[in-house]
Amino acid sequence: MKKYFKIGLDVDDILFSCNEYAVALANEEYGFEPPMTVEEVRSWGKTGRRTDVLLAYYRREEFVRSQPLLPGAAEFVKELSRRAEVFFITALPPHLMGIRAARLMEAFPMVPGENIIMGSRKELMNVDMLLDDGGHNISASGSAYPVLMRRPWNRHMTGCISVNNYEEFLTFLDILMDPAAYQWEEGAGSRVIALVGPSGSGKTGIMEELIKTGSAVRARSYTTRGPKGGEETDAYHFVTPEEFGRMERAGAFFETTRYAGNSYGSMLKDIEEILERGNDAVMAVDICGGIALKRAFGKRALLAFAERPKEELIAAVLERDCPKEEKVGRILSLDTELRNEEFCDLTVHGAEELLRQHC
Repeated sequence: MKKYFKIGLDVDDILFSCNEYAVALANEEYGFEPPMTVEEVRSWGKTGRRTDVLLAYYRREEFVRSQPLLPGAAEFVKELSRRAEVFFITALPPHLMGIRAARLMEAFPMVPGENIIMGSRKELMNVDMLLDDGGHNISASGSAYPVLMRRPWNRHMTGCISVNNYEEFLTFLDILMDPAAYQWEEGAGSRVIALVGPSGSGKTGIMEELIKTGSAVRARSYTTRGPKGGEETDAYHFVTPEEFGRMERAGAFFETTRYAGNSYGSMLKDIEEILERGNDAVMAVDICGGIALKRAFGKRALLAFAERPKEELIAAVLERDCPKEEKVGRILSLDTELRNEEFCDLTVHGAEELLRQHC
């Protein structure tokens, strides 16, 4: 296959275990009670919490020399190299660069050594796509498609293109390289209608109208947020953050996302049960959830982008009953979220248009 894309891959916590490995070493060295978990890692740099001890490990030669390869990383890079030109873009102190380069060449011989780029100014790297777990790198990236790998420390990030695993990233790449391969196809049977769009775009209203007219059945997802005023209690499965965390670690969800400090997750079996009954399933998701649905259901997944003028989106956010910080975050993410239209099968301005065209 012709290599249309140049793809930059971060290394720590994308290919090699970093934070989880450091947490394990810290628990052994310091004997923390209760043991530290990777869920406590919220950001890079000092935070004044016990996770600050992890920073010292990142600068040790033995740490960089012994970081475990993440499960599936070698197969992922091998598959990615068949489809695109791969670059490793990694930031670490100068005295560790040689160790990192040697490990990369040993673990990933399919990528030439000259494609190893050392440096923290990732916004200067001329690649088409960047896969990184650092929210600051995604926000500043100059690549056409910066993609965030979801990790506990970047859960505050909203609006950006994000994936939960290697398979979803490969699916996203396939959608970019050959959109027709994943384009929704009429006549493929019961389908999943996934409504994508920024906060205030009307996704929920369109979904409720489809349910009301009997055109689709709600695919209930799980969330850690509480019910909103006037919201039907069957709109979500409301669970505590602890319950959600246990379910996520057990692999119960096929896709998860975070928005405005809350977690959301969907189970594949819940959607499949609706489809097996001959009904269309409908749900409101971010683009991360949309990519996961495309991977799971292919041409049976219809991604509909809910369009609304930017001025109205901003007004809708300002009118919401939520903290100021949340409003600021939603407004700042608007431009990024509006770009997600290009990854959807169609654009609609309301339920009537969607019903008229495709239901």
